[in-house]
Amino acid sequence: MDDSHDLASGTGGITYTRGMSPARDTEDQLRLLIASVTDYAILTLDERGYIASWNPGAERIKGYRAEEILGQHFSRFYPPEDVARGKPRWELEQAVRKGRFEDEGWRVRKDGTRFWANVVITALFGEDGLLRGFGKVTRDFTQRKEAEEQRELDRLREALRIRDEFLSVASHELKTPLTPLQLRLTSLQRTLENNPESLSGERLARDLDVANRQVRKLADLIEDLLDVSRLSVGKLLVEPEPVDLTALTREVLVRYGPQAAQAGCLIDVEAPGPIEGRWDRRRLDQAVTNLVTNAMKYGAGKPIHVRVGVDEGLAVLRVRDEGIGIAPEHQHRIFERFMRAVSERNYGGLGLGLFITQQIVEAHGGSIDVQSQPGQGAAFILRLPLAPPPRGN
Repeated sequence: MDDSHDLASGTGGITYTRGMSPARDTEDQLRLLIASVTDYAILTLDERGYIASWNPGAERIKGYRAEEILGQHFSRFYPPEDVARGKPRWELEQAVRKGRFEDEGWRVRKDGTRFWANVVITALFGEDGLLRGFGKVTRDFTQRKEAEEQRELDRLREALRIRDEFLSVASHELKTPLTPLQLRLTSLQRTLENNPESLSGERLARDLDVANRQVRKLADLIEDLLDVSRLSVGKLLVEPEPVDLTALTREVLVRYGPQAAQAGCLIDVEAPGPIEGRWDRRRLDQAVTNLVTNAMKYGAGKPIHVRVGVDEGLAVLRVRDEGIGIAPEHQHRIFERFMRAVSERNYGGLGLGLFITQQIVEAHGGSIDVQSQPGQGAAFILRLPLAPPPRGN
């Protein structure tokens, strides 16, 4: 009778001899496994950290042959600054205390070059509970580290590009209202100096109205920049008070009626009745304003549809234009700071309006979504609970 048993069941695999000692067989297999591993440095240390065994993976990663390194202290794999502050000894102490220690950091090869290593040290205890030594597995993560650093470098470069683009746009946007404001004030000043009797009340009122609009635009731009600065250091705070969303929306539409007419946008409003809740009036006004002016910018010459209502216990504001629309791949980006779906050369703006609007809505415990297809306009749907969540939630 054959005294061997094929465990591979016809897959051409491993045959064990029944007469062999299972413990010896397992020990031999483990030794063969460790000896065949080249992607991991697997070694053992005695209780004081001196190297007791060395596998081919350790030779490949660290550069030492077994006869060169056996009996040496494992601290020689560490940079001098780590050795000086006692890191190798501390790692062994942590392994004894916790049973296992894992770390990532720079290690040193035989030729002096450094590599980024993932290191796991396991304390080995006997059946009597006494420390017998340590098992140490090291993986070379240098390529992964370099890839991560490259990704971070690319991210920083992109952030710098966005910053530089933003500064350029911000400079342009701030100058845009300044130029007509300066011209208008200069004209008024010259008229007052040279021919004051020609300055009619009607002209004065008209010029002051233009100047006021430009000052308001400047103030809005500066306020947006301040909001981004505030958001960089913490969550946007809201101060709830009783507000009628319907009335507030109508106030915004009346305020921007002349600008809508200038853009060729007829505003269609559907707001059946009062919708009362507790919201921050100033911030909600800012959010509604951003959505309306956004619709006028990207839907110029076409109608704008505004709907106010209640759905499933939430106040809902829907602002839809019939303009250029937003491609699906850009829709997740338009709520990020300084981001646009189109070139600022054609449409201007700081790329902050939708970002700030989202922050305002979320500070009230609400949400904002966009529905759009290129060439078919865009609809922004703002949903708000009738009262914001308590602060700190």
